[in-house]
Amino acid sequence: MIGIMLGVLFLLLFLTVPIGISLGISCIAAFSAADLGSNMIAMLAQSTVTSLDSFSLLAIPFFMLVGSLMEKGGIAKKLVDVAEMLTGSMAGGLGMAAIVASMFFAAISGSGPATAAAIGGIMLGAMKSQGYSRGYGGAVIAAGSTIGPVIPPSIPMIMYGVTVGVSVSYLFIAGIIPGILMGGVLMLYNYYASKKRGYRGVEAQARSSREKLRVYKKAIPAILMPIIILGGIYSGVFTPTESSVIGVVYALVVSVFVYKSLSWKDFTGALFDAAITSATLMILFGAANTFGRILTMYDIPIMITEGMLAITKSKILIMLMINIALLVIGMFIDTISSIVLFGPIFAPIAIALGYDPLHFGVIMVVNLCIGMITPPMGGNLFVAQRVSGSSFEEIIKDTFPMIIVMFALLAFLIVFPDITLALPRLMGYRG
Repeated sequence: MIGIMLGVLFLLLFLTVPIGISLGISCIAAFSAADLGSNMIAMLAQSTVTSLDSFSLLAIPFFMLVGSLMEKGGIAKKLVDVAEMLTGSMAGGLGMAAIVASMFFAAISGSGPATAAAIGGIMLGAMKSQGYSRGYGGAVIAAGSTIGPVIPPSIPMIMYGVTVGVSVSYLFIAGIIPGILMGGVLMLYNYYASKKRGYRGVEAQARSSREKLRVYKKAIPAILMPIIILGGIYSGVFTPTESSVIGVVYALVVSVFVYKSLSWKDFTGALFDAAITSATLMILFGAANTFGRILTMYDIPIMITEGMLAITKSKILIMLMINIALLVIGMFIDTISSIVLFGPIFAPIAIALGYDPLHFGVIMVVNLCIGMITPPMGGNLFVAQRVSGSSFEEIIKDTFPMIIVMFALLAFLIVFPDITLALPRLMGYRG
């Protein structure tokens, strides 16, 4: 039965059938092989719907809508203006600004591709005018956008929390320091590369203090948005799901009444984009959850755990094997699919070895986010390539060193789990 299910899945994926549909069909094939009779479709539908009956999952469409409203309502542009003011005078100032803006945007949207599209659309024109090559500009946007699903709120972390059974709020807290470190190492690399390439800052004209103050004042409503969302979550005023709804309301109020830049057409377009993306993710999650239940019924996670332990008893080596597997998985399967498929398999192994489920969740998300700029899948990479107008050869050449830098940070986070767990423990986590 398992062999048939996996065989059908890989065949459909090879034929480029969408992964959610492939998972559903492979489950039907498995039920057919088990000779479950006329109840087969009912069991599949019931299992799929039950897995989606989660309050936490409601946050996904609302955070998707927040990201769309930010982009269309001018909030993202105000965040970029602040980022330019903070970093513009440095070597590679626009690259620095793109990374800082990605971190700001990440603190609201939680989506990597949305970050790449929004920040890239705003920044890349200015970067080209300042002499940045198309490949390097696209690489900075692609690498910066990987921070999106790590800094809270994070859609992949919501998926991990629901799938593995871990507190989403504590996952969000655990992602703060790793997300900031990702931005920090990318900025350090950008500074080094920009000095070498001669990319100067954009503040040669040295704006006056009054002009800078004007930029900051205009951006106050935009800057308050992540403060309200994250502050409300961590203070216990509202849950991550409730914060997503508050984020939508706040984005609408600011875009319509403060910046006055959101038209009815933009609003309906944002609703449509959020609905389509969320529906796709829900179909995927439901099918993947059913797929995972079948694997669990046949003790596949236990067999994988025993197989790894038979090879070695070393925690470090097993974690290395898991992360190599995640690296390869991330090259071919998108982040959300990878989490709902392999989270229930790898998380129990890591927990059995003594790793904290929060720590492993962050490690898994960071690893798979790096896969978002790693060919052949590389969703963020191809979004940035399209926005920058560069060829694949140009952008991958400049992206590769950034991938190496982020993998070095990933190794650092694995070896020193206290970096990830410091803030959750400060907030009362006793995992």
